[in-house]
Amino acid sequence: MSGPRRIAARLLTWVVAVLATTGAALPALDLADQMNPAAKVSVDKALAFLANNQRADGSFNDWGGGASGIVASIQIAFMAAGQVPGEGTYGHVTAKATQYLLSCAQTNGLLYRPESGGPPMYNHGLATLALAEVWGMTADPRVRNAVQKAVDLICSSQNQKGGWRYQPKISDDDLSVTVMQLMALRAARDAGIAVPKEVIDAGIEYVKRCHNPKSQGKDGGFGYTPGGGSGAARTGAGVTSLQVAGDYRSSEVQEGVEYLLGCQPLGKRAEENDSHRWYGLYYSTAGIYLSQSIGTWGKNAWAQWYPAMVKQLTAEQKPTGKWEGSHGLYPTAMGVVILSIPYRYLPLYQR
Repeated sequence: MSGPRRIAARLLTWVVAVLATTGAALPALDLADQMNPAAKVSVDKALAFLANNQRADGSFNDWGGGASGIVASIQIAFMAAGQVPGEGTYGHVTAKATQYLLSCAQTNGLLYRPESGGPPMYNHGLATLALAEVWGMTADPRVRNAVQKAVDLICSSQNQKGGWRYQPKISDDDLSVTVMQLMALRAARDAGIAVPKEVIDAGIEYVKRCHNPKSQGKDGGFGYTPGGGSGAARTGAGVTSLQVAGDYRSSEVQEGVEYLLGCQPLGKRAEENDSHRWYGLYYSTAGIYLSQSIGTWGKNAWAQWYPAMVKQLTAEQKPTGKWEGSHGLYPTAMGVVILSIPYRYLPLYQR
C-alpha cells in the first residue's frame, strides 16, 4: 500500500473511532486532493528546500536545526504532505528525522537535547506529536517505546490546574505549552498509546479557563493564562485544542473562531510578536478548518480563510521555497503544514 493510501486508511479508522466515542454523525470522508493549485506548487517547493537542508544525522541546517522541536516540526510538515518514513520521494528525509528524534530521548522520556536550547517542554511536545504520528504509520516498536515514555513524562508533569510549563516537572502553567502537550497526547492516544482520559480532560478545562467569554463583556479570544488578554496565536491554539479533543460546538470554539476572523489575513488584528506568528498562523488555520463541523457557519469561515492564507503565504515565499521568520526553518515547516491541511493526511486535521 502506498504512503498516502496507508495514511488514508488509518484516517478512516481514526475518524470512525473518534465519532463513535463523541456520538457525532459520520461525515462523508472524501480524500480526493482538495489542495489549491497554487498551494500545491508552494508546498512542493518548500519540501524540496527542506530536504536539501537535511544533515546526514537527520537534523537540519540553519538556526536551531538540531533542536528536537524544529526537527519534529519539519517531520510533521513532510507527513502532512503524505510523506511516510522510508517511502516515497522524501521517505529518506522522514526516516532520518525519525532516527534523530529517537536519539534525543533521555532516560526519563524527555525528547530534548540540552545543547540545542529553548524550553524543554515546547520541544518535547512537538517531538512527541511527530513520533506518535510516525508510530501510527510505521508500527516501529522503538518509536512506540519512545512515545509511551514521552507520554508518561507529560502526564507526570501536569499541574493541579491541568496545565504545563517550560520544564518537565509540576510547576506553573501557560496556554501555549499546555496546548502542545494536549496535541501530543491526543496524537498518541489516536495511535493506540495509553493516555489517561483524566489528564486530557483536565488540560481541556485549563484551556477553557483561558477563554475570554463575550458573556462577560470580553472579546471571545484566549489569553496566555486564565484572565490574560487575548491574542491571535493563543486564540488559534485554544480553538484547535478544544476541537481536537472533540469539543466542536462549545461557545469557546465559536467565539474563538469569530475572534480569528478579525485577524490577518482577513482582518486587521496581527500577532504582536513575530516569534509567535507562524505558530499562530498554523493553529488559526487548523482551528478554522476544524470548525467546518459546526455547520454552514464554519464552512463559510474556512471558505474565506484558506484562500486568503494561500494568497498571503505564496506571496511571501522566497524563490528557494523558504519562508522567512524567527527560529530558522520553523516558518518553512509551518508554511507546509498550513497549506497542506486540506490533504487531511494527519488524523489531527480530521473533523
